[in-house]
Amino acid sequence: MGPVERIVVVISSLAGGGAERVAIDLCRYLRGAGRSVTLLTLSGDDPDIYGVPEGVRRARLEIRKPAASIFETIRFFFGQVTAIHRSIVAEKPNVVVSFLDQTNVRVLVSSLGTGIPVIVAERTDPRHHFVRRAWRVARWLVYPMASLVLVQTSDVARWFRRTTPVRRLAIIPNAVRYQEDLRLTRVEDPTPRPFNVICAMGRLGPEKGFDLLLDAFGRSGLIEDGWRLEIMGEGGEREALSRRAEALGISQALSLPGRIDGIGPRLAAADIFVLSSRYEGFPNALLEAMQMGKACVSFDCPSGPRDLIDDGRNGLLVPAEDVDGLSAALKRLARDADLRRRLGAEAAGVVEQFSPARVYGRWLSLIDAVAARDRGAVIAASGQGDYHRNIDRRKYRSAKND
Repeated sequence: MGPVERIVVVISSLAGGGAERVAIDLCRYLRGAGRSVTLLTLSGDDPDIYGVPEGVRRARLEIRKPAASIFETIRFFFGQVTAIHRSIVAEKPNVVVSFLDQTNVRVLVSSLGTGIPVIVAERTDPRHHFVRRAWRVARWLVYPMASLVLVQTSDVARWFRRTTPVRRLAIIPNAVRYQEDLRLTRVEDPTPRPFNVICAMGRLGPEKGFDLLLDAFGRSGLIEDGWRLEIMGEGGEREALSRRAEALGISQALSLPGRIDGIGPRLAAADIFVLSSRYEGFPNALLEAMQMGKACVSFDCPSGPRDLIDDGRNGLLVPAEDVDGLSAALKRLARDADLRRRLGAEAAGVVEQFSPARVYGRWLSLIDAVAARDRGAVIAASGQGDYHRNIDRRKYRSAKND
């Protein structure tokens, strides 16, 4: 079988988020490689945060419907599956690529009997990301039906192999941003700021640990040295974070500007980037900050920061949820400009390692291999051997230093 000609990518919506951004960038790469691509979303006419790349066909379904009972839930589920089935079959794809757990379950069930290979992509760490028991059971039952399950880190891959029947598994990390998406040519504020900035970004939810970051910043005393903290993003924890900052006496040094369209200029203006998450699927925000050459400090949370940061070489790793350790790391970076420059220069090396051409090129190789039903080609295209060797070497160095 030759290269795949028609690909359908399915995701629940194009609201802001890491999975949505990856889906858009993947569609852009596939279209640029000459493939026919349809992007199917399941949230009706909800507004898009991300724009659909030129040449990619957009299809929309509305599958949401409130259910008053478990029986209605089951009935609506099969109605959703039927609608997805019709939409996919109408496109006559060679391969379907699905993103996110609940969508993945629906797409796999909807593809039964079609003979169309399906790749499902997990974008969170299922060890920590909560889904209802019915969805966990459904994932355990139907994921083995996928032609391939894609995860972002070796830790998550090990979890799947240990706790589920999934065996057709590949690891591909996320890519850095396309330069044009960072919008570095736009100048929002040409006036130099009279203070230094510690920057963080992500959805304002408990998993991002911004409450821990506020505590660490408060304990650091850096506010007295003229440092400010900016947390870009939006979410349900906004009011709680504002109240916490007030209680800590740091509200005058905290900025919560909301979701920023084009984060490049804001990252460029920051002096330090911090990732305070309790867990990640793969830390896109950290990857973007490293791409920008920022000095970064991160909790060593599951999963992903350790795959990006080699502690002391291209960033600083702090034990997960160690507020005092994070406070100390922030003070160390804030008071050593040479260290910030050195770590930032090394951090920028992720641009080559996680380039879109390299990462999405592996996606395309996997899609072609899955369409050809060539297991050997799937293993080779996933790059699992190289990826595992890199991670194992890093963990060996860490253990040796301990």
